[in-house]
This record gives sequence, C-alpha cells and structure tokens, in this order.
Amino acid sequence: MKAKINIITLAVQNLDVSISFYKEGLGFPMEEFVQGADHVVFRMEDDTSLVLYLRSELEEFTAASTAAKTNNVILSCAVEKKEEVDSILKTAIEFGGTILPKQPKEFDWGYSGYFEDPDGHIWEVVYFNEGS
Repeated sequence: MKAKINIITLAVQNLDVSISFYKEGLGFPMEEFVQGADHVVFRMEDDTSLVLYLRSELEEFTAASTAAKTNNVILSCAVEKKEEVDSILKTAIEFGGTILPKQPKEFDWGYSGYFEDPDGHIWEVVYFNEGS
C-alpha cells in the first residue's frame, strides 16, 4: 500500500455555516461538491477530499473513543506569496473564523498564521521563503 491520505473528515455543528466558511470564505472548489443529509464533501486535487460531518452524527460511532475527544490536528495550507497569508486570515475572520493569539508570525524560513474555523478546527496558512 502506498501511504497517502485521501479523505480528511471534520466534525461540525452546523453544515450551512461550515459550507459558507469553506466555500465562500476559503474558496474551496464546488465542481464536484457532494451534499448529503448529514455531511458534505469538497473534492480537491490529487484525489483528496475534505468531508464536513455533523458532529451529532459522527459522535454516534466515535463516542467510545477517547481519541476523538482528546486528539488535536492542525491542517496546513502552503501559499505562494506572503501577502496571501494575511488575506486568508482576514477572510477567515469575515466568515466566522478566529485568529489564534500572536498571529501571524515572521520566521527566518517564512511567514505563517493560524486560525480556527467556526467549529474550532485549527488551520495554518504558511508561506515559505525562496530557498526554504
């Protein structure tokens, strides 16, 4: 088996709020968007999908897992220009996200900022300097 992650599933409180955040706020693709009663799927490049699943439904089969309640994940997105970091952070706020404290930050290797989506999932937007 070739190691690859094809699907990332995030638990959300409100599908409509989350769809708006990801579609309008972050510009996720709608070409192969799929919506079910309790979830939505954004199909992206390289056979990768982001699934937003109603937390109430997802908890039905993850309730016994302590990992579902304690593990944190950071989703990262690399951009081509430093200015894109600030632009995406600004848009995240406009659509209900929250910038984490002391963000964004300058590093010797680049520039990055972290935000939470409306359901508290942490995202990093990162720009790597040339040669990093």
